[in-house]
Amino acid sequence: MKKILFIFDRVAHYHQELFKGLEKTLPTVGLELYLLSGETNQSNKGRVGLGKSVIAKESKFTFREYKIGSFILRRHFGVMDKVREIQPDIVVVLSHIGNVSHWQLMGLKKKMGFKLVAWQCGYEYNPGTLKDFLLGKFIPQFDYHLAYHSNARDYALSHGARADQVTVMHNTINEEKITTLPKAEARALVVGRHPEIGDRKIILFVGAVLAEKRIEVILQALDLMHRKDAVLVLVGDGEHLPAVRQACAGRDDVVLTGSIVEGVGPYFDAAELYVLPGTGGLGINEAMAHRLPIVSGFADGSADDLVVDGENGFRLRESTPQELAAKMAAILDDPVLAHRMGECSREMITGKFAFREFINRIVTELTRLAR
Repeated sequence: MKKILFIFDRVAHYHQELFKGLEKTLPTVGLELYLLSGETNQSNKGRVGLGKSVIAKESKFTFREYKIGSFILRRHFGVMDKVREIQPDIVVVLSHIGNVSHWQLMGLKKKMGFKLVAWQCGYEYNPGTLKDFLLGKFIPQFDYHLAYHSNARDYALSHGARADQVTVMHNTINEEKITTLPKAEARALVVGRHPEIGDRKIILFVGAVLAEKRIEVILQALDLMHRKDAVLVLVGDGEHLPAVRQACAGRDDVVLTGSIVEGVGPYFDAAELYVLPGTGGLGINEAMAHRLPIVSGFADGSADDLVVDGENGFRLRESTPQELAAKMAAILDDPVLAHRMGECSREMITGKFAFREFINRIVTELTRLAR
C-alpha cells in the first residue's frame, strides 16, 4: 500500500476523530496512514496537544517555538530522519510559513519523490509585506492544498496556488459522536456546577482564551445590554485568561469555568446562543451540532461557510460591541427565532458539513494524488 504521512505540530483532542477516521478508511482504498505528532516541554495553555498517540502508526517528535517580531518560528527535531525512514508517497503538513521543517520538506521531496500537501487553514494572525512576500515563495511549492474552508482556498490562490491544486474540505468535528441532552436536564447539570447562573439565559463561549478571540468585545456588549436575565458562560483556558479575569473582576454577569474538554456538551445544550467575535472555528461546528444559533465574526474564515446570516445565526460585519449586543438581543428576545436558527444549525452540520463528508473529501483527494 502507498503511504500517507501527516506531520502535525500538535494533535489536539478534536483531531482524534479525524485520524481515527482516516486510519479506518484509507486502507479500503489502498493507502496506509502514518502520523508524526509534536510534543514540547514549553508551557502552553489554550491550544495544546495530546500526549498520547491516537493511531497505531504514530511517532512523536519534539519542537520548540521562538517568537521573532510577528513571526512564530518552529524548529522540529528528528522529523527529516523519520520521513526518510517511512518513505512516504504523500506528506501532509499544517502549512506554517515559520516551520523550518516545511521548507526542508520542499527540498527533500525533490530527492525522494513524494508529494507535499498543505493542510491549509488560510489565516494569518500577523499579516505584513514581508510575510506576503515569503508566502508567495512558500505556497506554490506545495503540490496540493486541502483547504479548511472557502476563505482558505482563496488564501492559497492569492499566494500562487493554482485552482486545480485546491479542494475545500470543510474542516469539522464528528457530530455523530456528540450526544445531546434536553435543555432542562442540561441546565440542571450546569447550574448545579455553577449556582451563580441561577435562572438567567446563557450566552456561551467555548474555546482557547487568547487575545485574538476578542472576548473583551463580549464584555463590552454585555455592558451595553444592561440585562439582568442573561449571563456569559466562558469555558476555556489560555494565555489571555488572566487579562479576562481582571476585566471580569466585580462582574456578576460572567462565569469563568476554566478548561472543560470531557463533559462540555451540557454547556452547549443549556445555552441560548454561541458567540465568537474573534478568531476560532471548530467551536462553531460543535455549537451547531448542539442546535445553537451562532453569532460570529470572521472567526478563522470558516464562518463565511458555516454561518448563513439570518438563517442559523448572525454574522458580525463591523465587529463592534454595539453590533454584537444587537445580534445577541435579537436571539435572546425571540425564542421562536432562536429555535429555528438552532434547527438550521443542526441540519447544516449533519448535511453538507457532516464529518463523513469531510473524511470522504480528504480520502478522495489523497487517493487521486497517490495514483
